[in-house]
Amino acid sequence: MSSARPFVAAAVMLLAFNMPTQAQDTPVRGWGVLGMGSGSANIRCDGAGCTSDWNLHGPTLLIGVAVMLNHHVGAGVVVDNWWRDPADSEATSTGTFMLHYYPSVRQHAFVEAGAGLSLAEVRLDGGRHADGRGLGLMAAAGYDLHLLGSLDSREAIEVTLTPRVSYVYSSIGHLRYDASSPPFATRWRHEVLALGLGVGFRGGW
Repeated sequence: MSSARPFVAAAVMLLAFNMPTQAQDTPVRGWGVLGMGSGSANIRCDGAGCTSDWNLHGPTLLIGVAVMLNHHVGAGVVVDNWWRDPADSEATSTGTFMLHYYPSVRQHAFVEAGAGLSLAEVRLDGGRHADGRGLGLMAAAGYDLHLLGSLDSREAIEVTLTPRVSYVYSSIGHLRYDASSPPFATRWRHEVLALGLGVGFRGGW
């Protein structure tokens, strides 16, 4: 994952905020987004090989869907994935039920917050892996930049480019090879700060 990619995404976000926009006559009713980016993780735990500080880096994958309840508030599900690169030895996946909020009726800039299930996995030599799960918390902010389509007609679809920055925190507890084995690590907590760029699909039906 190129270290320049986060800066490209940030530049796109700045461009989006400075582009002229028009009032949106048809409200967004639902949307989905698929994106990739780069993230840094801070993992703390007790056990062999545990590290701390924001010194683990790797790619991220984002998948999300939501239904808008009104012009400003939506509810949905989002999955944030991160894995270490190039060692590919640690990975996290956090799926949250979230609230999505557009401060403006133009529905471009947004913030999100959610809670759900977070998974952590450590892959070891020889194909063994230790994993665990616990409560995950997510917060994010982003911007929907219009690319294609229009919501001015019934059942129309709009395609957007969506820069997004996110933060995920989870306290997992024990990581084990299996249910009967001693813990590989205890008091596992991870944080992931990610910057990504996604392609979104919004409907105004």
